[in-house]
Amino acid sequence: MPLIYTLVKRKDMSKDAASGATLYHAQTSITKKLTLNKICTRIENICTASRGEIILVLDGLIKVMNEALSDGESVHLGEFGSFRMVAGSKGSSTEKDFNSSLFNRAHIVFYPGTMLMDIVRDASYEKWVIPG
Repeated sequence: MPLIYTLVKRKDMSKDAASGATLYHAQTSITKKLTLNKICTRIENICTASRGEIILVLDGLIKVMNEALSDGESVHLGEFGSFRMVAGSKGSSTEKDFNSSLFNRAHIVFYPGTMLMDIVRDASYEKWVIPG
């Protein structure tokens, strides 16, 4: 299924743009949400694992990932991809003046593996026309 997009008009931010100039840009849209419940149902339909077993494994994966990421480890899930926690900081004029309060909020970064990069490479697009 193609990625759905709409066109939005935005200010032209290019270096030599005229004052008040605008450009149309594509903006992809999410069409549905795949919940954990629906994921379990889909997995259950393609293998012999029961719904309870699937939830048990996914819950265990989340707990192990939480522990690993909290300990500064990166989590590699083969061709699916990897996760790691990162945080930047504000600067200080001297090393002595730096303290942990200067850190920005940490966040988790996901790097897709080959399995997901194949999807990106083969992506197609479809314009969504809003009725009315």
